[in-house]
Amino acid sequence: MNAGFSPVDRCWVCGGGTLTAVHGARFDLSEYARQDPPLAEYSGARIDIVACGDCGFAQPAALPALPAFFDRMYDQRWSDDWIAAEHRADYKDAIFADILATLARRLPGGRRRLLDIGAHAGRFIAAARHAGWQAEGLELNPKTAAFAASATGAPIHQGNVHTFSADGVYDAVTLTDVLEHIPEPRVVLRRVARYLAPGGWVAVKVPNGPAQRVKERGHALLDRRYEARLADNLVHVNHFSPASLRRALAQEGFRDVTVIAGAPEYPAGAVSRIVRRLVFLPARFIPGAVHTPLALNLQAYGRR
Repeated sequence: MNAGFSPVDRCWVCGGGTLTAVHGARFDLSEYARQDPPLAEYSGARIDIVACGDCGFAQPAALPALPAFFDRMYDQRWSDDWIAAEHRADYKDAIFADILATLARRLPGGRRRLLDIGAHAGRFIAAARHAGWQAEGLELNPKTAAFAASATGAPIHQGNVHTFSADGVYDAVTLTDVLEHIPEPRVVLRRVARYLAPGGWVAVKVPNGPAQRVKERGHALLDRRYEARLADNLVHVNHFSPASLRRALAQEGFRDVTVIAGAPEYPAGAVSRIVRRLVFLPARFIPGAVHTPLALNLQAYGRR
């Protein structure tokens, strides 16, 4: 028997209480049977993902009551070879280049101190330093944090936003495919605002929740053997729409907030890359298309 769940009855973005089930999340944590048996006991459980009727944000109807559930789940014992391969992999390079170019346009040339939250194996930090940024990282997993420090020569702080403190230090803070993983995203953004010097910018890239639901349901309709998946194991706890992402940033004091279609990952394979680019380009450049299923990812910027 697992440790149970604690209900979440208010929207994490706007505080609304009208929450309607839009998807289900199932748990399969059997890979942790030896490493963390209480975590593995959640295997087989299911909970609803609910959407707020007021702002469109979606989140779990309940969270696992097991202490430090998410820290324990992300304590993944990856091999050294896998981590090294992640550092070399180029599938996110278009995302990284897009973010760095946008931040460079929004900040004067003398302001280039950057913190990457969720530094992973350090590839973004390497790209940032190559582009002239004084980049540092914050990474929860001790193995990837150590590798990123060694591979980039940059300071990598091992921990998370709730344990790391730095007031008014950075000109830019980046969260690329990170904010969707951490419960209560406004608390995270509040911490991030403290890290930034006045006039500094945050860059947040997340999946577009409504568009991802459409994609998954379409896949399931075309292939009856496929089960639509968005949040298994609660890997994704925050499911933002463009409006709810803008609202979350604005409510935590960020100004000049913009939300646009985010650049996609480009995996190996020419056909896949072409298809993803053909979907992304109209989502980025056609007015209003960020609110359509073409925008599978969201990229937001806000100024402190």
